[in-house]
Amino acid sequence: MTDPPPGAGHRRRGAVAVGPLATAALTLLGAVLSMELWKANLGVPLRYTQVDDSKFYFMLVKGIIDHGWYQTNANLGAPFGARLYDFPQGADNLNFLLIKGLGLVTSSWAVVTNLFFLLTFPLTGLAAYYALRRLEVSPAAACVCSVLFSLLPYHFYRQESQLLLSAYYSVPLTGYLFIALVSGRPVFASRPDAGRRALALVSGRSVLSVLTCVVIGSAGLYYAGFAIVLLLAATIVAVVGGRGRSALASGAVVCLVVGATLVFNLAPSIRYGLEHGANTAIVRTPIESEQLGLRLSNLLLPVQGDRIPGLTKVSGNYAAKTSPGYCESCNAGLGVVGSGGFIVLCLVGLSALVGVAGVAGARRAWQARLRPAALGAAVAFGIGTTGGVSALIAYFVTPDLRGWNRLSLFIAFFSFLAVGTLLDGARRRVGRRAAAGAGGGAAAGRTAVRRGLGWAIVLVVVLGLGATEETSNFYLVSYSAAARSYHADQAFGRVIEASMPRGSSIFELPYVPFPEGYHVAGVPTTATTGFATSYELLRPYLNTTGLDFSFAAVKGRPTDWESALSAKPLNLAVAGAAAAGFSGIYVDPRGYGPQASRVGEWLRQLVGAAPLASSLANAWFVDLRPYAAALDASASPAAIAGLRQATLHPLQAACGPNPAVLELTNPGRAPARASFSATLQNTVPGQLPVEITFPGGASEERTVYASKPTMLERRLVIPPGTSTVTFRTLATPKVKAGPAVSVAVSGANLTDAAFARFRSFRTIRGRTPPLTGLVAPSCSVQYEATVPPL
Repeated sequence: MTDPPPGAGHRRRGAVAVGPLATAALTLLGAVLSMELWKANLGVPLRYTQVDDSKFYFMLVKGIIDHGWYQTNANLGAPFGARLYDFPQGADNLNFLLIKGLGLVTSSWAVVTNLFFLLTFPLTGLAAYYALRRLEVSPAAACVCSVLFSLLPYHFYRQESQLLLSAYYSVPLTGYLFIALVSGRPVFASRPDAGRRALALVSGRSVLSVLTCVVIGSAGLYYAGFAIVLLLAATIVAVVGGRGRSALASGAVVCLVVGATLVFNLAPSIRYGLEHGANTAIVRTPIESEQLGLRLSNLLLPVQGDRIPGLTKVSGNYAAKTSPGYCESCNAGLGVVGSGGFIVLCLVGLSALVGVAGVAGARRAWQARLRPAALGAAVAFGIGTTGGVSALIAYFVTPDLRGWNRLSLFIAFFSFLAVGTLLDGARRRVGRRAAAGAGGGAAAGRTAVRRGLGWAIVLVVVLGLGATEETSNFYLVSYSAAARSYHADQAFGRVIEASMPRGSSIFELPYVPFPEGYHVAGVPTTATTGFATSYELLRPYLNTTGLDFSFAAVKGRPTDWESALSAKPLNLAVAGAAAAGFSGIYVDPRGYGPQASRVGEWLRQLVGAAPLASSLANAWFVDLRPYAAALDASASPAAIAGLRQATLHPLQAACGPNPAVLELTNPGRAPARASFSATLQNTVPGQLPVEITFPGGASEERTVYASKPTMLERRLVIPPGTSTVTFRTLATPKVKAGPAVSVAVSGANLTDAAFARFRSFRTIRGRTPPLTGLVAPSCSVQYEATVPPL
C-alpha cells in the first residue's frame, strides 16, 4: 500500500468541514435577510413592543444573568420572591446553559436574548445536516435541505415570543433515531476488541447515541415528549416488522435515556410539587390539545404573506375563515419544497401499501430508502392531528403536551430527507447517462464540468425557491418601534432607580395572574385592556437593577398575596401595600383600559401628588413613602401590623372540588373576622330559591334571578385552615329547554376585618374607588339539578 500524498489528510478534513460551515453560514444569512436584521440593533430586544410571551423569556434570561439560574428570583414576587417550579422550564436546561455561557460575555439580557435566538438558526441547521449525512444524503443536498429546515415559517413565528421553541435542533436527532430503529440501522454497537468485559458496549457509536438522547431530553419539554412518543412507536413497528430483540433493546434504551434525562432535568419541579402539593391554578385541559392540534391543510398551504404572487393571501384568508383568533397551527407550513417532499412520502407510503396488497410493480431503491421516512411522517401526523392519538394521550395520560401542531417539525424533517434523497437520485441518474455518452478523454472532462455546474444550479434554484417561499414579511416586526419603547422604559427605569433606595420594593398595578395572565381564566382582556398573556408588568424589572417588584408570584400559591387584593377597592390595596413595606407603585395604565384615568385620579388623591409618567405614557410611578408615613401616623402599630398580616397572608375564597362548594382559607392560627361577598345569578330564565350554608353552620335563603345578579354579603368568622360555603337549590324551576339548572357564583371575595379601620383613610367622598385589578371569577360554582322538559 502506498502512502497518501502529503497534505491529503488535511484536504479530506477540509472537505468534510465545508458542508457544516456552509450550512451554518447560509442559515445565518437566511435569518439576516428574512428578518432584515440590518435595520435592527442587537442591543434592543427584537420583539419588545409585542404583547406576547417575549417578556417572560426576557425575564428568564435576565434571571440567569443576575442570579445564576432561572428557577428563583429574589427581585420578583416581592416580598417573598418568585419561584418558577410550578411552571417547569427544566427540560430546556441545555438551552439555559447556552444562555448562561452567552451571559459570561455580556451582562445585557437584550444582547444575550438576541444572540441566543440567532444561534438557534445554525444550531438547527447543523443538527439537520448531521442527521441527513448519517442517513446518507450527499453533503451538498444535506446542506440545502438543512438550511431550508432551519428557515421554516415555524422559526420566524416563534422568534423571541417563544424563545425556547425556536431552538428545535433536537428534532432532526429524533428523526434520525426513528429511522435507525425502523430500518434496522445499529443504534448501539459493541467493541470487538473488548471481549466480554463490560466496556464492550462503550463504543463510539453507543456513546454518540447516548449523548444524542441526552441532548433530546435537555432541549425542550415538547420536543423531548414528542421524541419519546415517536421512538416508542418506532420500537413497536420495528418489533412487529421482525427486527427482533435487538430492535426492542435498542428502542427501550433510547426511550429510557431520553425519559431519564427529562426526569432528571425536571427533578426540582417534581420535588417541589411533592413537597407543596399540586398547583391546581396551573392546569391544562384535554380540549387544548384539540384546539392546538395539527391539520393537514396548514402543513401544505403557503406561508402567510407568501412572496410568490397569487399565494400571498391564501393562508391568511383560510385562517380568517376557519380559525378566527389565535391560530398556532396556521404557521406550521412546510414550504413549497418541504410540501413536495411530503407529497412524495405520501406516494411512497401508498405504493408500499399497494405492494403489500399484492399489486405488481418494481420497487425502486429510492422508494425503499424513503419508506422509513414516510412511516415517520405518517406516525407524526397520526399522533398530532386534531382528533388523533394526541387526543387520547391528553385524556388518558397527560394534557400537558397540548401543542401537538409542533409535530410539524418532525414531518418537515422527514420531508426534507425525501427532498435530499430525490436530489441525490436525480444527480446519480443524470451522471450515469452523461458518463455513458461521453466516452473518455477531454470530452469526459467537459461533461463532468457541465454536470457539476448543472448540479450546482439545481441546488441554488431549490435553495432560492424554498427560502424565498418559506420566509415572508408577515413575520417582520418594527425594530424602530421596539427601540423607541425599550429606550423609553430604560429611561423611566432610571427615574425610578434615582427616586428609590436600593433594595426598595415596588407594588405593581393592576393585579395580573402569573403565569399566562387572564386569558386562561376566561376574561376577555385583549380587546378591553390591551393585555394578552399579560407579561407587561415585567418591564420595570427588566429595566432596573437593585429593586424588587410584586409581580410574578406564581398563582395558586400562598405567595400570590396580591390576588386577594384584585377584588378590593384601590384605596384598600394601596393601604395594604404601604403597610406591607412597599415604597412605590408602578402602574401599567393599559391594564385598566377605559378606567385608567380614574385610577390616575385616585392615586393622585391618595398620595397627594400626580403619578410620574414615562415618555410614552404607558407607565406610571408613584412614590409611596409619604403616604406610608401618614398611614403609620393615623393608626396604632398593632393596627398597621394587622393590616400587613392581612395583606401578605390573606384570606382566600376559591372553588372546591365539589362544584357546589366554595372553599375559604384562613392561613393564620386564630379565627379571623371578615366580610364575605359574591354574586349569584340563575343561568336559566326565571327565579330559583337557593340555600347558602356558611362556616359554623349558619345558613340563609336567597332568591336568585336570571334577569339580574343577586349580591350576597355577610360577615363571617373564618376558622384557621379550610372551611366551606355550600349552595343548594330548594326548588326546580320550569324551563323550556335544557336538562340542568345552574346557579353561577362568581367574584367570591373575603375582606379581612383588618382592612375596615382604613376604609376611610384618604377616600374621595361620594365616589366609588376603582378595583385593584381585572377581576376574573374566583370561582364559578354551579349546582346541577335534573329538570323535566315541558
